[in-house]
Amino acid sequence: MRQRLGQLWQTRFAQSDSTETLQQRIAGMLRRAVLERAIPLDAPLPSTRELAVELGVARATVALAYERLQIEGAIESRERRGFFVTAAFSQQRAEFHESDQLSLLPPPDWAKHFRSLDVAYQPVKNPTDWYRYRYPFVYGQIDPKLFPLADWRDCFERAMKLESVEVWTVDRGDLDDRDLLEQLRTRVLPRRGVWAAADEILVTVGAQQALYLIGQLLGGRGRRVAVEEPCYPDVRAIFSMTGSEILSVAVDAEGVDTQQVAALRPDVAVVTPSHHCPTGVRMSDERRRALLSQAADQDFLIVEDDYEPQLAGVSAQPGATPALKSLDMNGRVLYVGSLSKTLAPGLRLGYIVAPREVIVALRRLRRLMLRHVASNNERALALFLSQGHFESLQRRLGHAYQVRLKILRAAMAEHLPDWRIQSPEGAGSALWVRLPEGLLTTELVEAARAVDVVIEPGVGFFGLPAAGEFIRMGISAIPTHLIGEGVLALAAVAASLQI
Repeated sequence: MRQRLGQLWQTRFAQSDSTETLQQRIAGMLRRAVLERAIPLDAPLPSTRELAVELGVARATVALAYERLQIEGAIESRERRGFFVTAAFSQQRAEFHESDQLSLLPPPDWAKHFRSLDVAYQPVKNPTDWYRYRYPFVYGQIDPKLFPLADWRDCFERAMKLESVEVWTVDRGDLDDRDLLEQLRTRVLPRRGVWAAADEILVTVGAQQALYLIGQLLGGRGRRVAVEEPCYPDVRAIFSMTGSEILSVAVDAEGVDTQQVAALRPDVAVVTPSHHCPTGVRMSDERRRALLSQAADQDFLIVEDDYEPQLAGVSAQPGATPALKSLDMNGRVLYVGSLSKTLAPGLRLGYIVAPREVIVALRRLRRLMLRHVASNNERALALFLSQGHFESLQRRLGHAYQVRLKILRAAMAEHLPDWRIQSPEGAGSALWVRLPEGLLTTELVEAARAVDVVIEPGVGFFGLPAAGEFIRMGISAIPTHLIGEGVLALAAVAASLQI
């Protein structure tokens, strides 16, 4: 028994919660051994001297643990026989079986059983309570004051009525809400210049799941995947985990370098042509046509992440830049859209538009993962779209973000003139900024949080060593009237670090 307890100590309790004292951990180990039937009721516990030697601790420490268990009524001292488990405490466990001692064996070697997840991946990590900071220059979050809560609540209440409940309470297998598909194909996609049939659309739990599904379908060992440099960190990680070879392609003022893409001869190219992530650069028309032509000539596929569709040149307005998918005459573009970026990130709603054969395959993959997106959310969103609320929200966000970006640019020009804004003028919800020489991102991010300013480090967007230090400053969550004040606070922090 002494050896069994020693093994239990080493595997579970020796390195447990450091806030507990040694005697507390030893007492906890003994309780667990009793409940797991590792200590027979008719056998005495090891003496304090024996157990101390086995665990490598002082005898007095074991004595204190025994004393604690006696006070609790878990063990009792029997004259000239030693310590035994009390009858009252033993009733908390079932009859002892030798086979139950398996619980004392070492736990599984998880590294042996897990598939390797060791890929270069540095996601953007903001404080979980970023909303408590006075100046949250974070990306992808919303200002609650801009969210049409009354309209959304109304649509949800309507989705709860009998005629809708009968639709979303049943298990539809791998099918999506018919009304939502109709709204996507007739209201949302045409605004991006994309026309699709209902069976060419798959609804997903946000654009993140869309990219993951595509990665599982198109990635794998021996597959070459071209990604932008810099790019959305999760894209690189998703395809890396499939065993794909990642090919980084430079991005300049005209978007991704299509000549470099052609030279690399990939199987898949993942791009953000309407609004590059993270710089905001728009791919030129010439490069768009070149990329599509190269894909046809070299037989590779294109994944278009249209991650800020409502802000790509303020797409709610006439003459907005259409999606790359709108020019696809050869069926080579898999289009990923997000509704969460406009509504709220917590709603997790996105979609994929692709040829029917691709959607059939992706639907099979999604079925194995979660069958379909929550039906009540799909129905509420269909109602939200049909009432025109989504279009109104797009216009409101587009205007608000334009105003906020203008204020942010002006404040930075005044207080941080040495910081180089590399995002082009126009729509978006964040600025990509290169820091001046000598100012380190890690130090700046940490020091800024001390004065209630949250900014995002840019290192995770790069797959190759970056030529400089970068940050991203979002404006979707910070109130308009606090932007200038936040930049001023940030400038004071930067000045203190450069002294």
